[in-house]
Amino acid sequence: MNETYVAEAYEVIKVLTTSCYCISCIVGIIGNGLVIWIAGFRMKTISAVWFLNLAIADFIFCLCLPFRVIEWLAVSGVVDHIPYVESLHAFSTIINFYMMSLNSAVSVTFLTIISIDRCVSIVWPLWAKVHRTRRLVRIASVFLWLVPLAVVLFINISFLHGFAGYNSYYMSVPWLNEFEMRYIYSLDSEINYETYIIMSKNIFMFGIPFIIILICYGLIVYKLRQNRFKRPKGFQRTFRIIIAVVVCFFICWFPFSTWPVLAWLMRMSETLPDFIISNVCLCLISISSCINPILYVLLGQARGANYKKSIKVRLENAMRD
Repeated sequence: MNETYVAEAYEVIKVLTTSCYCISCIVGIIGNGLVIWIAGFRMKTISAVWFLNLAIADFIFCLCLPFRVIEWLAVSGVVDHIPYVESLHAFSTIINFYMMSLNSAVSVTFLTIISIDRCVSIVWPLWAKVHRTRRLVRIASVFLWLVPLAVVLFINISFLHGFAGYNSYYMSVPWLNEFEMRYIYSLDSEINYETYIIMSKNIFMFGIPFIIILICYGLIVYKLRQNRFKRPKGFQRTFRIIIAVVVCFFICWFPFSTWPVLAWLMRMSETLPDFIISNVCLCLISISSCINPILYVLLGQARGANYKKSIKVRLENAMRD
């Protein structure tokens, strides 16, 4: 392919992705910070605890987005004059690699638990009234943070160890780039180590949680149709907010999870289309980290109510039980 065309495409992608990272970082820190303040210090509902944990996961990820910009600048040679730039690049890449996996694991875990919690509250309301307490939810939240932390750390260490063992070229690379790492393996093998890791993560972090979420909302719809009781005030609002959050999460993360496998199967690794699509997938992930507060504000308004309500009131409405 024409080298000039490739260089121009690279520059366009660089500008678009760095702009997306910067905007997502600013919006995500402000939006998720506001959610953390309201859900953590001003509300006492159980739903607020779940939304608080989602906001914390996204807030931490947004704080790490500047490291992605550093990666781009280092690859482009813009910051070559800075001392220890290679070490900074290596640190940025490893932080991004770990935080991306952690954000995905924690978010999908809490979205699944939120769906189960909502299902139990609707299908078995008396049991939930007795046992569904803030203390239990807080204990569960700590456990739900520790498990993804341990699993992601184990998977990433195993991945990097397997990568080093599979290809001696790794030892000569001064820094790790997750998309360059992804395609160093020979395509002659039937299935490489990295593809195996991605497929396993897709099954356990997307396939199984998505099935559980579908079952939960299927039971909710069945229960509501079976018992046509008067729904509590705000039920419809909370229900559509949770559905919107779940759908947006899977839309933003599904391309990133599936594209590496598709690129490997279609022999498109290390091509310009692969480079473009991979960076679009990363942009979607950065958007997912800042979109939840926007959804809370847009959907946190009751139908027929005064539209001119403050953002604080809308967020509080979104996180009520």
